[in-house]
Amino acid sequence: MIHLEKISVKQLFCLVILTQVGVHVLTIPYEESRHSGYDSWMSVLIGGAIAQAAILIIYWLGKRYADRSLPQYIFAIAGRQLGSVINVLFAAYCAESSLMVIVGYSDVISRWMLFKTPWLVITGIMYGIAAYIASSSLRSMTAITQTFMIMFAICFVIVFISGTGKGDWRHFLPVGTHGIGPIMKDALPAFWAYAGYDLLLYVFPFVRYRKQKELLIAMSAANGFTTFFYVLISVIATYSFSESQLDSIPEPMVFILRQFKWPVVQSLDIVFMSVWLAVMLVTVYVYLFLSARYLAFALGKEVRNHPLLVWIVTIVCFTVGLWGSDRQWLFKFSVYHNTATAIAIALVPTILLVASLARGKAAAGG
Repeated sequence: MIHLEKISVKQLFCLVILTQVGVHVLTIPYEESRHSGYDSWMSVLIGGAIAQAAILIIYWLGKRYADRSLPQYIFAIAGRQLGSVINVLFAAYCAESSLMVIVGYSDVISRWMLFKTPWLVITGIMYGIAAYIASSSLRSMTAITQTFMIMFAICFVIVFISGTGKGDWRHFLPVGTHGIGPIMKDALPAFWAYAGYDLLLYVFPFVRYRKQKELLIAMSAANGFTTFFYVLISVIATYSFSESQLDSIPEPMVFILRQFKWPVVQSLDIVFMSVWLAVMLVTVYVYLFLSARYLAFALGKEVRNHPLLVWIVTIVCFTVGLWGSDRQWLFKFSVYHNTATAIAIALVPTILLVASLARGKAAAGG
């Protein structure tokens, strides 16, 4: 077994935050301002609220089977054959989520930093590190994640400092001028940026708590902090750029950091992206870990060789990721990933909860 000890609620809090942030911090609010413009910060805020609703659904589902993870209790809800198919689909989703983060970040640093470094070297090193960590137990992986919180704190300070640069607060006025329709339309891509809390589908029975509500509080607090962080970035970008500029700069945060003048550090953008690499890898190795665990139960009986499964998933993802250097392929893959995300972290858990309630086959809650 790879679960020798349970993780604490505090460790879950750290794990959720760093799994959520990923690579989206560099692109907010580019995608979220397609229709809402200067009101994109409101779309980001609404996206966080939608993510909180999805967290509630996942919590209620896990609470009904508190002693088992989704790969195990899916058979009680959907039956043996359909349950195996769902496990395979979740394994595929987690694998392609890790791939999306890797190719997305590799695309950014290959254009901003490592101009001459081969694509396969960049993605290979990232996947090698992530797979090595994902091959360990859940508790060991979470302990490593806690140390990466220091990196996240450094990046948070850098982002906050960059917000003191030149800009215009009049960009925000009048608030809501684009209307509720465009704001809600951009809330969907904002919701995709909060993916990561779906790890609760697996880790629910492996968290040490006194009352189950502590899990919900930790998840909600983590999502709330991520929402605050994303809104802060959106506000900084809106403060710094005009609407036409927001519409044409895919990575506004990187551009802000490059333009920011700080006497202590010459190239703040390079410092940020180098440190953020460690934070981004958390999302990758968490999804590699989850993909291997779903795959382990796909045939109805747990496969015990977890490291082997992790490396199999990694090799497949790395091979597919070689096409990521083609930006047109990357854009098409991003559209597919967004659709898969909405289905996997919101639609499927909702359907499973309704099916579970209808069947009335709930395990004893804690």
